[in-house]
Amino acid sequence: MTVTTNSSSFDWKFSLKLAFLYILAKLKFVHGWLPETLREQLPTGWNNQMFWVAFKSGGKIVYFDYCCRLKEPKSYKPIVSVAPEFQLTEEQIRSFYENGYLGPFNLVPSEDMEDLRQYLINSLVKTESKCFSFTAGDYELDTTTKDYSLIPWSKEITEDYKKHFPNAINQVNRHLDDEQLLNLFNHPAITERAAQLLEPDLLLWRTKFFEILPGLATKLHQASRFLENLQESLITPEDNESLYQLTCWIALTDASKENGCMTIFPGTHKEIYPINLGEVTQDWMNNLYNGRDSKIDYPGKLPQPHYIEMKAGQFFLFTERVIHGSVENKTNKSRWGLNGRIATTSTRIYTKKMLEECYRNKYTKVNIKLDKWRAVLLRGEDRFGYNRYTEK
Repeated sequence: MTVTTNSSSFDWKFSLKLAFLYILAKLKFVHGWLPETLREQLPTGWNNQMFWVAFKSGGKIVYFDYCCRLKEPKSYKPIVSVAPEFQLTEEQIRSFYENGYLGPFNLVPSEDMEDLRQYLINSLVKTESKCFSFTAGDYELDTTTKDYSLIPWSKEITEDYKKHFPNAINQVNRHLDDEQLLNLFNHPAITERAAQLLEPDLLLWRTKFFEILPGLATKLHQASRFLENLQESLITPEDNESLYQLTCWIALTDASKENGCMTIFPGTHKEIYPINLGEVTQDWMNNLYNGRDSKIDYPGKLPQPHYIEMKAGQFFLFTERVIHGSVENKTNKSRWGLNGRIATTSTRIYTKKMLEECYRNKYTKVNIKLDKWRAVLLRGEDRFGYNRYTEK
């Protein structure tokens, strides 16, 4: 990959500091003696490519997720045999590896989804999460701690952000509170298709509601291991270059080009690309790159996008490695979707430190306790013991 820099504004101070921190990050035996303010800056989850791109750009181009490639499978045959109505063909699986997604497929009749949507949106997400409860002290906004991160974040937490953040976190992991929501992802239309792409043993580790308000869109992004604090990844697979996770995206309302449907750039999932950092903003509504007006440093011109138009009650499967986002909602009503991240049971979710202490999400400036978090075993069994699960 070629990374260009502007020598007249090159930040040598950043690059020299990064070199020192990267070397120190590799010397794990000394980490216990380091002050917390220094440990907070160590890029412990970076690889050499991530370091080199950030170093030679003076911090202007940085990976916001773990740099890796996706290798092709040895065969496009389904990994497992399932009921005929859910069986994928070799051509469908080949299409997934070419484009980065598959679907849409039918899940719930539209008329039934409308009743469920009314319950989920007008009732469930308006209540406080049991998993991440502010009342119970499960999270706190990081308003007092100085930002010691290597890459500068948003300048401050605004009153507007404080007001809206509880609503945002109440849209995360509600499957741990609600059986109706969990049953959507337990449906064989989802689990049996996911198993043919991943493996027979599957877990669900995160769900989230997505509302696209009138006039808004979602910036283009991609993810592999979710390096959300720019230090270490949330998940650790057996093989970084294998397909170890899928995201299932369910339409709660119709999704079209007019109201903000998902858009995917086919073929861009073969590699994770760095981010060309822009100016710091206070855009809490679209805070993908730590509150900075940034874009993916993709070499050349992006391929023609695929617009994933869907009826309410349909879903599609995709790898978040693919560059994706949503188009602007040009209507006067919100577009609602729901996604769930499905991983192989050989994938470790969260680090030991995150589970035992807290997870500091520097994207959103929040410290979250994970005491109540559990993975859900969707299919098969766990033969590894890396993760903790909900009780059956």
